[in-house]
Amino acid sequence: MSKSVSTRGGMSRKPNLDSVRAAGHDTLRLVNSRILLSILSDRQPISRAELAKVSGLNKATVSMITGELLRDRYLIEDDGGGRTTPIGGKPPTPLRLNPLRHGLFGLDVRADETILALADFNSRIVARRSFETGADARSFLGEIGREVKRLREEHAEFIDAAGVGVSLPGPVNSQAGRFLASVVLPWREVPVVEWLEESSGLPVTIDNSARCAALAEIWHGKALAQARNLLYVGVSAGLACGVVIDGALYRGGNNVAGQFGHVMIDLNGPECRCGQRGCWDLYASDKATVARYQQLRGAQGRRAPSMRKLVELVESGDPAATEAVSETARYLGIGITGLINGLDPDVVVVGGEITRAWGLVEPLIRAETAKSVLAPREQPVAIRRSSFDVRPSLKGALTLVLNNLLSVPYVG
Repeated sequence: MSKSVSTRGGMSRKPNLDSVRAAGHDTLRLVNSRILLSILSDRQPISRAELAKVSGLNKATVSMITGELLRDRYLIEDDGGGRTTPIGGKPPTPLRLNPLRHGLFGLDVRADETILALADFNSRIVARRSFETGADARSFLGEIGREVKRLREEHAEFIDAAGVGVSLPGPVNSQAGRFLASVVLPWREVPVVEWLEESSGLPVTIDNSARCAALAEIWHGKALAQARNLLYVGVSAGLACGVVIDGALYRGGNNVAGQFGHVMIDLNGPECRCGQRGCWDLYASDKATVARYQQLRGAQGRRAPSMRKLVELVESGDPAATEAVSETARYLGIGITGLINGLDPDVVVVGGEITRAWGLVEPLIRAETAKSVLAPREQPVAIRRSSFDVRPSLKGALTLVLNNLLSVPYVG
């Protein structure tokens, strides 16, 4: 598959002996096809010669696989409008993904509003619908499924629909296809996959919002193209984290990994809704920032501003808003430092309304990490704001489907 095999780090995974299978011809063909499709997705348009160079596959193998992908309408050829080389010959014909090969559905469920989007195979959104999130999960998912069917009929230009990815605001068991619980949504132990597959007629993949956002950053965050290990910190009413290890989402043994918002940073702090005291969530969430601002203004009990409004106040030079957001940034830095020490990511990505004040927030986070990161590094861990200004979890829901189409399967 490649010209050389590294034994440094990347080959240290123990095979799963409960499910290990020998890599036969069909498996190798699938792996190589996925490699080429992933390269195309990232670097299109690209010639067959460049595909061979980047992938390490020989030219004959690339020619054979791309021929099959063209036949199955995964690819299209870009003729370049009749260009010629400097010596008058015909240049190599670049290849692109066929945007109409698959339609991808993404569903971003939040407490108040749910967005359903249809994207093409290049992840470009072509249709979008908004719904008030229903308290009755079965009825609501039935409504969503019917809308998926309507959109399929309206967009018959797609060869097929690959599936529905769903981002959910709380812990999920993605393997069982169930949404477990949430403090913001009155759904409990909901078999989302079963009910939505029943109503939509398509395969469904689910995950929580932070992991979806982390997945979107790995696939679509262009500045992070080389990052294989990523920590995503989503700042909203609470803190939610997603972890990517060697390019794959880390879900944990019980599919609930990433609950770092409930790591204690102050044993004597206030009581958290989880039952502990002094959780990171209580100091660095939007809720904490707004409460801090209200206290600084002596406005407890009055109507609180939204986080977006608070950021606007920062931009206008309001001292109380600036102090409140600055304090939150410092607490974000404290928590992120612990995670850097424990996880050693290539990059930390921060998402949420607070990143609209990134010019204020980033230096304060960096200052905290500079104080306490333990392991020596040639360069400090990159800290970035999210690549997506609006609903990264929606982009992540779409990416759940794309991930199923392009990711390279484990062998063993």
